[in-house]
Amino acid sequence: MTKNTTTQARHCYAQAYADYLRSGNLEDATREVAQQIFFDRGNKPGTPQEDWQAAERITSEWPKTITEASESHMFDKAMSKTRIWLKEIETELGFDNPNDAYRALRAVLHAVRDRLPVRESTEFASQLPMLITGMYYNGWTPMDKPVKIRTMDEFMDRVQEQLPKGMDPMRITVGIIRVIERHVTAGE
Repeated sequence: MTKNTTTQARHCYAQAYADYLRSGNLEDATREVAQQIFFDRGNKPGTPQEDWQAAERITSEWPKTITEASESHMFDKAMSKTRIWLKEIETELGFDNPNDAYRALRAVLHAVRDRLPVRESTEFASQLPMLITGMYYNGWTPMDKPVKIRTMDEFMDRVQEQLPKGMDPMRITVGIIRVIERHVTAGE
């Protein structure tokens, strides 16, 4: 079935599609569509079996549309959450673009990630938005963790390694931690 045919079918059989979205029961939805085809057919020749086959052709694409829609929604939601975090970082640190906010967040998250034991690191990451979680894990090799960082200066050096020149690692770290505290459960 082509995309246009699927779209047409969804419009023509909107109630059956809505019922399918609510229940997930494709057989019941196919039955509704077959009944509609029977009524639309009127006096034209045809059999219930042909109506059922036509209904199956229409509804066979519906499970794919749910997956595509939910995946798209998931990605949009992840993008939205990431934008919110970056905007808060821009505001907190006085940046005028999301690229600086991204670099600052990445530098602090990588320093935190490398300092935490593996289990705590993954528990922390599980509370981050999906796209920020990807940034968090980018380049991570858990076999040599945690890195021995004994002083605040060593931690700041670790942050500074990933920051652009001219950014103060202490100011950046404090600002990023403030934003993280607004979104991550206490204790993590």
